[in-house]
Amino acid sequence: MVLLKYPERRAGHWQPPGLLDWTAGLLLAGSAIGAIMRAEQVAEGGANTIDWVLWIVGGLSFAVVAFLPRARTLALIVMSIMVFTFYETQFNDLIQRPGAWNATDFWLASVAVVMSIEVARRAIGLSIPLLVVVGLLYAHYGRYFPGPLAHRGSSVEQIANYLMYSQEGIFGIMTSVMANTVIVFIYLGAFMERSGMGKFFIELPLAVAGRTVGGPAKVAVIASAVFGSINGASLANIVATGAFTIPLMKRVGFRPHVAGAVENSASVGGQLLPPIMGSGVFIMAEITGIPYLEIIAVAAAPALLYMLSIGFMVHFDARRSGIRGMQRGEVDSPLNVLRRGWYHLVPFAVLLGLLIVGYSPVWSASLTIVSILVINWIRIVLARLWPDVFGAPDYALGIRGIKDALVLGSTNSLVVGAVAAAVGVLMGVIVLTGLPLKVGNMIVNLADGQLLIALFLVGVASLVLGMALPITVSYLLLIVLAGPALLDMGVALIAAHMIVFWLSQDSNITPPVCLGAYVAASIAVADPWKTGWTSFRFAKMLYVIPLLFAYTPMLTGSVEEIAWVLLTATAGTYAFSGWSMGWLKRRTTFFEWIVLGAIALMCFLPAAMELPAGTTGWQANIAGMILLAGFYLWQRARPDEPGRAVTASG
Repeated sequence: MVLLKYPERRAGHWQPPGLLDWTAGLLLAGSAIGAIMRAEQVAEGGANTIDWVLWIVGGLSFAVVAFLPRARTLALIVMSIMVFTFYETQFNDLIQRPGAWNATDFWLASVAVVMSIEVARRAIGLSIPLLVVVGLLYAHYGRYFPGPLAHRGSSVEQIANYLMYSQEGIFGIMTSVMANTVIVFIYLGAFMERSGMGKFFIELPLAVAGRTVGGPAKVAVIASAVFGSINGASLANIVATGAFTIPLMKRVGFRPHVAGAVENSASVGGQLLPPIMGSGVFIMAEITGIPYLEIIAVAAAPALLYMLSIGFMVHFDARRSGIRGMQRGEVDSPLNVLRRGWYHLVPFAVLLGLLIVGYSPVWSASLTIVSILVINWIRIVLARLWPDVFGAPDYALGIRGIKDALVLGSTNSLVVGAVAAAVGVLMGVIVLTGLPLKVGNMIVNLADGQLLIALFLVGVASLVLGMALPITVSYLLLIVLAGPALLDMGVALIAAHMIVFWLSQDSNITPPVCLGAYVAASIAVADPWKTGWTSFRFAKMLYVIPLLFAYTPMLTGSVEEIAWVLLTATAGTYAFSGWSMGWLKRRTTFFEWIVLGAIALMCFLPAAMELPAGTTGWQANIAGMILLAGFYLWQRARPDEPGRAVTASG
């Protein structure tokens, strides 16, 4: 499907093959398949006439196909069908002779590896394929690498067979999670979008927050949170919600790069929110063995804290910049929006209810799709019976609507599916070479037992990986490489995974790459560099909350411990947001800014931490919350001086 959808060159367009393309492509694919299937016989008894015919026809066909892009695509399609049909039909035989791979197995595996690289290149460009090629070279030439990275190296046959026929290669975690779970949720997102839920979840936040101070920015935060929890992709979130919210923010007075930064930062938060979490939650459940429901239960509160911090910051920024909300006539009332679209909340309730009851994520998502269809059909029937009372849905999910949703879901799944096999190759190389143990030892040695330094190193690694890889792929690779080091330092399993998952998001907000900032800046018609740095300013909690994962029982404690951490972290988030923007009830003086930063630190301290003078962290937490209340009242009692200049952020 990727070969059909994406042309060989990104600037090109797919066109159906002509007669010459069909002839050359099928001759090349057929001769290659025949030669591969006879490879074991040739290895044992030598080549005969039919083998020479296959090789000659294949060579001549290859010479012709070199000038015919559509013939190359056709040959690749036929070869891909052949390779994985062989794998499916011969699976029982393959698992009964592990390690006893023959020449045919090797050549099939080699074709599968090359196919994985090419499909990923067509779908997402050169980043992952180049990394895979480097990984393959590392696996083969490991003896030439310096110091702790060196290993004895593996033969080409060992590498290809391991990547194809082991559980850590092409059919590893990424492919397993994609096939078993992610694709169903991608289809769920497509049906939600086609049913009009996306539009509803923009209209409702607009009705709730549109008229408040800096209202459109708060709408961007809320809409991105809800929309991101549905589709789990930050870039798609930016495009879908930003096309609406960024112009609104600019209209009420936000500078273009600030509007883009708010949308970008909020869209990153959407990828942290359950139930989908950018597909990372499914990989996390697969690796850790922790139930999916348990992971999303502990992941929800930190994600909401992150979104709350952005909400606070945009409020303070709007106050400081003198930006008001939208006018009464521009915004509908929340009651009217709910009256028109309350039924869009039902699928969410169905999904959460089924998960809580204990159904599997796949079954829950499937039944949620059914609920969307049933609701849509009921609305169609009611509109036909009582047209004056009930309005017809904007998007009717009849046969054509279902087909469109399936096409949309299939299209959306192709990029993730294309990456899955290539990432499997990379993961297989990492496991084959023992790289996780080597990197883990390097982190432990460099950190010298200091968890904070180890977290800094993981953060740097996530930023570097994020320059070339999608967020979920970056998380998967980094947890395999750095996860053992965090576990060795006493970090709980779920906390280690959440730390890496959160830090893997930073590539969208931190220059020089910050792809999310570039997308948001293109919509805002702003400077991508300024948008990226302003995104970093709004999204600083992305780096604070992983510290709470590491040093507090936010994810692993008792109910009382978690409640206390969330209480103090909420106060700390408010103080930290004010400190970041230099504003609480009014602009902070330099001395007030220092004090507010100290208050935020006191609120964030682990309750069990031993402090000087016999004090503990929980005492500092209490003092911090009391001081925050006092600081708020202090600023409230002393408003800005008349005539004092107010400038926009950035």
